[in-house]
Amino acid sequence: MKRNCLRALGLVPCMVALFSLLAMAADVSSIVSSEWIEEISKAAGLNLIDQYIADYTVEELTDLAANGRTPGIRLAADRALFKLNGGLLPLIEMDDDALLALVAAGDQDAADAYVFNDKSGYLQPAAVEEAIVAAEYDTVAIALGKLLGGLYGPGSPVGQKTEAELLDLVVGDSLGLRIAAATALTTYWITSSDLTIAQVEAAILGVTLVSPELALAYQGFLAYLYSL
Repeated sequence: MKRNCLRALGLVPCMVALFSLLAMAADVSSIVSSEWIEEISKAAGLNLIDQYIADYTVEELTDLAANGRTPGIRLAADRALFKLNGGLLPLIEMDDDALLALVAAGDQDAADAYVFNDKSGYLQPAAVEEAIVAAEYDTVAIALGKLLGGLYGPGSPVGQKTEAELLDLVVGDSLGLRIAAATALTTYWITSSDLTIAQVEAAILGVTLVSPELALAYQGFLAYLYSL
């Protein structure tokens, strides 16, 4: 009897951990299925990509990506399809002309691959900033901005900006620089912020209609918090 009691007690921590994980998953699923604020819904959706791969067929994912009820559902399905199709690898193996045809049609993944293929020319912030000014397509400016965000972020040996500088840039005139600032701000907050989920959600509500890129920065941080 005593041995059975000890065995049962030993199971308690395991059961608590299991129920905690299930509760977290259920919360994210609930958010993505019911939340209409785009950045909050998408932050939840980014945590469901692998679950969608496990739960849905390619045909179902294709339908959800096009017709899902919330932005988070559509994003989770779209990124699940992207992952199933090999991610960036098939795109970076294409030549520039083929990529640019997709870029011209608005394909952000193709723009990311196009910039990735030329990344050796973008080792310094000034080079990326010049390329953003010259970018013919918004998708390329966004891809360059994401790259530049790594150079602006904490710990960068070249081009690191303060959080205050990034908060100025994220509401500036240049799309690429706004994306760069948003990318770097997300990294800053992940590494040093103690904001809670509720506080970040409230921050998104305060800026989503007036500063999309600042809301995007919070979205990235919220996706990280949802994953913990």
